[in-house]
Amino acid sequence: LALGSTLFSGARFASKSANSASLAAGSFQLSSSAASQTIVSASGMKPGESKQGTIAIGNKGTAPGNLTLSASGLSGSALAAVIDFKLEDVTSGATQKWSGKLGSFSSVDLGSLGAGASRTYRFTLSWPAASTEASLQGASTSLTFRWAGSAKGEEG
Repeated sequence: LALGSTLFSGARFASKSANSASLAAGSFQLSSSAASQTIVSASGMKPGESKQGTIAIGNKGTAPGNLTLSASGLSGSALAAVIDFKLEDVTSGATQKWSGKLGSFSSVDLGSLGAGASRTYRFTLSWPAASTEASLQGASTSLTFRWAGSAKGEEG
């Protein structure tokens, strides 16, 4: 996935979603509309542009649980320090859950997810127009997002 402009050649961003769930007597189970797939394709992104992607996360279980999103495996910290990242719950309207530099994201508690319920999340990456550092030429960054859940009253 290439991020590029006239000042940058080969700058890239990649993200993947990994799903995990803690099961309490088999009653809480996460599902994903894009398991192990790229959430946001930033191909062709350049300063002043934004890219978005969405993913639906559901609870196929019979009991409500708590949902969290965490990140690991950051590479390319120079570009990640420039890119703005915003996470919104867009299930009904748009509720911001996290906002900041991509490189500073570690985890966010997304609250309760009811039995049989699903939520849709929008990931927005923005490259500020003023960020045209020549040192980012050829830079890339990647990050793995992990969804985790635990049944109410359980840790996971």
